[in-house]
Amino acid sequence: MFFKYIVLSAIAILASAARIPEPEERIVGGHHIPIEYVPWQVSLLGYANHFCGGSIYSDRVILTAAHCLVVPIGNLSVRAGSSHWSKGGQVVKVLKAISHPKYKKYPHLTYDVAVLILESPLKFSAYVQKIALAEKHSQAGNISFVSGWGDTRYGAKFGWPILQGVHVALYDPTVCKNSYGEHVICTDAIGRTICNGDSGGPLVSLPDRKLIGIVSKGYDCGRLNPGIYADVVFFRNWFIDTINKNLN
Repeated sequence: MFFKYIVLSAIAILASAARIPEPEERIVGGHHIPIEYVPWQVSLLGYANHFCGGSIYSDRVILTAAHCLVVPIGNLSVRAGSSHWSKGGQVVKVLKAISHPKYKKYPHLTYDVAVLILESPLKFSAYVQKIALAEKHSQAGNISFVSGWGDTRYGAKFGWPILQGVHVALYDPTVCKNSYGEHVICTDAIGRTICNGDSGGPLVSLPDRKLIGIVSKGYDCGRLNPGIYADVVFFRNWFIDTINKNLN
């Protein structure tokens, strides 16, 4: 009976390990997710190492945070189509990087958005897809989804090698904008939020799966609220105009 118990336990463990985790099982407080669930997600690579996230707008355009533009253009690339930032998928170099003209890092991150133009087009598949920009604001309390390869706890200083995702609730937009500026939206989820290395990544509305936010900053990785994102609806026209002017 003892041997039978060991065999059955081993089978259960193997079955659990082989199962693809569902995003709703629960970045900080999140869980592994397959890239097929968020095929618009990319990893920004500086000198071949992950440091930020981004979202696929088209086969040659990536949207990200302006504060992520700290790597010389010659050493900046993106990896798309893989749940691992370090392997698989497609790696394409960045040709142009344009941050918002009103972007300021100090004293607070403001107008924290940027457009990346790739040297060559991405090849779309089940693992690589573009995402539509939201056209109207979501309501307070609506559930959204954020993903990335950032730290999974405050002070870890270690980005996760496999893509993580977590559901978060939208904070009251009036309170958020009054506190942090008209150009941002906030999420309210202590213990389930963004952290270092998630910057530039996508905040996506559910169930319509449109891009509503770009990860900008958080406070102590979920120990304090809220998580702050650039408001895609606010920046929508700037994104479209900038892309049209720079995409040859």
